[in-house]
Amino acid sequence: MGFLKNFFNLSKPIPPQQTRPFSIFRVDGNASVTDADSAMRHTTVFACVQAIANKLGSVTLNIYRKQNSIRQIASKHPLYKLLKNKPNPNLTRFDFIRMIMQDILLRGNHYSQIVKNNRGEAIGLYPLFADNMEVKARTNGEAVYIYKTKNKKYLLENNEVLHIKGLPDPSGLKGLNPIEYNRRAIELSKTTEQFGLNFFKNGANGSGILQHPGVLSDAAYERLKKEFEKAYTGLANSGKPIILEEGLKYEPLSLSNEDSQFLETRRYQKADIAALFQVPLYMLGDMSKTTFSNMEQMSINFVQNTLLPHAVNIELVMYNKLLNETEQEEGYYIKFNLNSLMRGDFKTRTDGYKTMVNIGAITPNEVRELEDFNPAGTEADELYMQMNMTTLKKIAKDENGKNKN
Repeated sequence: MGFLKNFFNLSKPIPPQQTRPFSIFRVDGNASVTDADSAMRHTTVFACVQAIANKLGSVTLNIYRKQNSIRQIASKHPLYKLLKNKPNPNLTRFDFIRMIMQDILLRGNHYSQIVKNNRGEAIGLYPLFADNMEVKARTNGEAVYIYKTKNKKYLLENNEVLHIKGLPDPSGLKGLNPIEYNRRAIELSKTTEQFGLNFFKNGANGSGILQHPGVLSDAAYERLKKEFEKAYTGLANSGKPIILEEGLKYEPLSLSNEDSQFLETRRYQKADIAALFQVPLYMLGDMSKTTFSNMEQMSINFVQNTLLPHAVNIELVMYNKLLNETEQEEGYYIKFNLNSLMRGDFKTRTDGYKTMVNIGAITPNEVRELEDFNPAGTEADELYMQMNMTTLKKIAKDENGKNKN
């Protein structure tokens, strides 16, 4: 009976844990960046992570099989539904990819438990909190994972964890934490935000100097300070006339409108953080250097230089962790379809399709599939080429024939 129990037993996912308390409305006046959560409270950091995670999450992820140069979607493979639709009962593929990207961009590492059935096939991918994971190396160099929850520790073997690293550390066991390495830049930007917040809370009024002809006693000084702050600081008191007594004079310190808005400083800080995540500024709402003609090229650069490396990273880890050696030898592989993000405007696409069809590179039905149209019949499965085209070898042969005649 014990044998049967072990034989039919499926591996179980680690019970989900509650995250630590997090309030998006918390304002602590502290610009320090201690972890991923504090970094995400910065508008530009949040926008960069959201831009990358949402864009890659919207791309189709499939398992394919290539045989005799023919590539087909492996819709019968157990991983097909897992990758295309739902990695586990609680997550869609869109949310799963977004969770991967959040972990990589903010913590440098993503971990998911690979739950398998008794045949060794992956039947579920369950994200784990990166902050709770410890990675060690066995004597043979293979990684082993120790996952800590509130009441328990779990030992997970290398083949039980989908570990996707960002930029690897020198040991190769973990990814470098990008927030730790760029804390100063984010803190500087948060300090600018905090300064602006405090400034506008004071009604966008600069500081000033109160002059008294005599010498105030300590009690009079404290009373004046308290009453002046209560009556004339804060947004609600902005614009009130200042009433002074006993020969007091108020001399405001001049502060230009450009100084009060911190436009140049904030724009520079936004660009600095955007460079860290490799996100174009127009995706963060800054259109100052964007034109209609260059926006498409910047979008293509974003796909090639930002999304593509992340996609390849995820594909390779999934290939090595989710497919066994037999499946790899049989031509199975996992791939994002980034072509949908490289399509450009309608005229550019149609000109490209026309060229590809005219040189016999793709069929009309393949064009229709790229545009999400239904097939147009078996005739549209044929490759076409213009009749006035030929090979250089045939031209030379015809010329030799003419010369002989």
